[in-house]
Amino acid sequence: MMFRRWISKVAVLAVAASSVVALLMPTMLRAQTDRAAQTKQMAEMVNTTKFKKPGPYTIGVAAGYMSNSWVVFCLQHIRYEASLHKDVKDVIVTDAAFNPAKQVSDIEDLIAKNVSLIIYWPVDDKAIQPALAKAVAKGIPTVNAGGGFSSAEGTVSNAFIDQWTLGEMVARHLVKDMGGKGKIFAMLPIAGTTAAVDQLAALKFVLKDHPNIELLSAEHGDWNRAKAKQITENLLQRYPRIDGVFSPAGQMSIGVAEAFEEAGRLKGVVMSPGDEYNGWLKWVVKHQQGGAVTFPTRAGQEATKLGLKILHGEPVPRGLIIPSEYIAPKDAAKFAEMDKPDDWWASNLPAQFKPK
Repeated sequence: MMFRRWISKVAVLAVAASSVVALLMPTMLRAQTDRAAQTKQMAEMVNTTKFKKPGPYTIGVAAGYMSNSWVVFCLQHIRYEASLHKDVKDVIVTDAAFNPAKQVSDIEDLIAKNVSLIIYWPVDDKAIQPALAKAVAKGIPTVNAGGGFSSAEGTVSNAFIDQWTLGEMVARHLVKDMGGKGKIFAMLPIAGTTAAVDQLAALKFVLKDHPNIELLSAEHGDWNRAKAKQITENLLQRYPRIDGVFSPAGQMSIGVAEAFEEAGRLKGVVMSPGDEYNGWLKWVVKHQQGGAVTFPTRAGQEATKLGLKILHGEPVPRGLIIPSEYIAPKDAAKFAEMDKPDDWWASNLPAQFKPK
């Protein structure tokens, strides 16, 4: 009788387990299908003949925000590339200051000024798409610089860092450095952006193969050092044990690390790779931990190249990936500029175009 009851319990557990798997399978398959579809969209070549026009050209830059050192360098890459082309007469820059409604208004103003091309990085991808679609309808091509890939009708092409690949690279290095077990939290970019969505999806994709790592919380630090530090301070009060941090953005990583250090808990945590933010690279040189997965600021330059090809009527890819590369802690000193401020980025910009 006892044996039969035990067999019955095992059967119930097996059915329950299979039910959980059955529930998860559609989600897992959907994620894989979405990723496959996105990869196919990236490779699509866009016919740009309808945008072909003679110069001189005015480039409009609809910046979702400028209070961030990465975008300052990204903008300088745009200006540098523009300076190499005699048919570019001007670069007009707007700053939405993290306000989606302001960015919509900025795009509409650039349309009214009849700019030749709009390069943008978003605050909220969905919120600005209708305004971008207006630009495209009026014959003004739009190129996303550095934001997550967009296949929406308002975006003609993308020069972007593949947030999924970046997130997966960061997650795999973190898992390895943690020995495949422990409790972590994620520090992500602005909520709702493709960057935040894809990075978290990539992290969860990696973690499903590592059941001994628990994701305590996913937070949004908005690529902001001070905000990431404040959020981490709150998490340190909430959780007595945190073994690791998933934080692909060096600006936020350094704020996270500062909170752990001030709480006397830095030695007990494993930091994931950040990016080539100079403050983070200097931290890696000092602590020989984490490393970096690059988030190249030259996305701005590549976006400008794409935009000018479009204006010349040349076909361009829907998505041009700016590859991310891993920098091991032992190699960080080759990229860190110890005499430069934290808000600085490793780049190949000529000296006259580097921010002052």
